[in-house]
Amino acid sequence: MWWDYGTGWGWLAMMIGMAGFWILVAVVVVALFRTAGSSSARSESTDAREILEQRLARGEIDVDEYRQRLDALSKAHQ
Repeated sequence: MWWDYGTGWGWLAMMIGMAGFWILVAVVVVALFRTAGSSSARSESTDAREILEQRLARGEIDVDEYRQRLDALSKAHQ
């Protein structure tokens, strides 16, 4: 029979490996839920408005272009 072939340490290594695998799976799942929750909390319109504000602050666009793009954003989300 199979159980008569010795009492090696293979079963212990297999148990430790399996426990490590499931711990790794749990850590990955928790990390995915945390990142998904934080990114979904912000709205797209807020992100676009923040980008416009940053571009205006850096001088990439002027005030008129900022207002035009902000109007276009507000019309697109209505």
